[in-house]
Amino acid sequence: MDTIRPRNIVIVGAGIAGIACAISLSKELTPFVPNLQISVYERHDILSTSGGAINLTPVAQRHLAQLGVLDELDRMGPEGGADVDAIELFSCRSGRSIGSINFTDHNGKGFGGYKGRRVMRIILSMAMLNVVDRTKNIELIFGKKVVGGEEFDDRAVLHFQDGTETSADLVIGCDGVHSAVRTQFVDVDRPAEYTGLSFLQATIEADTLSSPVHFKSSSLNLSRHGSMLASYCDRESDQIFAAAIVQFSQEALSRYRLEAGQDWATQHRIRCALREEVRARFGKTSIPCIREMINSQADWMLYPVYQVRPGGRWCLNRVILLGDAAHAMPPRDESAAYALDDAILFSRILARYRSEPLTEVFDAYESLRRDTINHAFKESRRMWERNRDMGLLEGRLKEWMMSLHLKSHETAREAAWEFDATKMALPTPAPSEDLVSLNSFLRERTI
Repeated sequence: MDTIRPRNIVIVGAGIAGIACAISLSKELTPFVPNLQISVYERHDILSTSGGAINLTPVAQRHLAQLGVLDELDRMGPEGGADVDAIELFSCRSGRSIGSINFTDHNGKGFGGYKGRRVMRIILSMAMLNVVDRTKNIELIFGKKVVGGEEFDDRAVLHFQDGTETSADLVIGCDGVHSAVRTQFVDVDRPAEYTGLSFLQATIEADTLSSPVHFKSSSLNLSRHGSMLASYCDRESDQIFAAAIVQFSQEALSRYRLEAGQDWATQHRIRCALREEVRARFGKTSIPCIREMINSQADWMLYPVYQVRPGGRWCLNRVILLGDAAHAMPPRDESAAYALDDAILFSRILARYRSEPLTEVFDAYESLRRDTINHAFKESRRMWERNRDMGLLEGRLKEWMMSLHLKSHETAREAAWEFDATKMALPTPAPSEDLVSLNSFLRERTI
């Protein structure tokens, strides 16, 4: 395989991983690759507004700052997200504090200068697109759904549903858990699978609540019927993002899924059913403001949680998967950070290995990421198992174990918040056969 530097790069998916990858590749490769062109293809016709609010850890904020995105978020004013010093945990049963996941050290300072932040996904996407608009060698194309692909010695080709195609030196699949690049091209036997858990999400105006809010910025309220996240998602504390994390059967998914084209009566019935689902699970909580949120007329939206089990193929010869397309797992505090880690690390390796075959680039990247992702997947599954329906005694045990878990893992979490993908040591490319022969020749001449 040739070692021509990739000049024409195609990224599939305009989510966090895809846009971060485009920005990072532009930063790393532009000094070395003349006429670099990065094209991002998104299957939707417009930017998706789904997904609710996401948590940005100190790691995620640090990486967004390095990509120039954090400044864009800050310029958006109150909508740019709520600062989060900690996610406070409470018992829905008793209302007592269980502990917290802290994004500050014992002196109240952020790790490496960064704390946490809760922001609406659409706002983060807009901030990222603002950076793309200022980057000359990145083009974003909407309405392009991948339906297949093929590789040749000198290029990879993607086929789109509208009958068009595109070719590139390198294709990067960042198109999420249901990745078409994965299922139609790279690893066709590895579909996403439903975890048995779902989010029920709503956004609630804070001034509609008469009860005092029991958390400073963000909370996770534990019940034996799942967990209820409640967090401010703007700097003025005007909006509260609420998300119930619950066990939900495959049959229930088909009954409660809102889809385009449904008549008004069907949509109304589904919204009422989801509202009752949340009330049945959390309506007896002893936390007044959570009880008010649940008994409000908020529209709860259903978001099933899918995963892609570890061990599958991540790459071919000119195609690689990053982010959820490669390793989707139930969301944790670090979910956005994993996508940003992938983008930055892969871009750095591609720049370091820019004169090497892409297969060596891919091997070097996997050597850095596989073990980390496998460990994260196991931890994520272990954490999410706590959101399955439980009996009364098991629910009490869940609260006690969570408190113990938070304390025993505090040091490890603090170490994790210090991670910086731009400073991680990279593997060194192996010397080429020609260079080895030359070194051998020089040694013999010296002797």
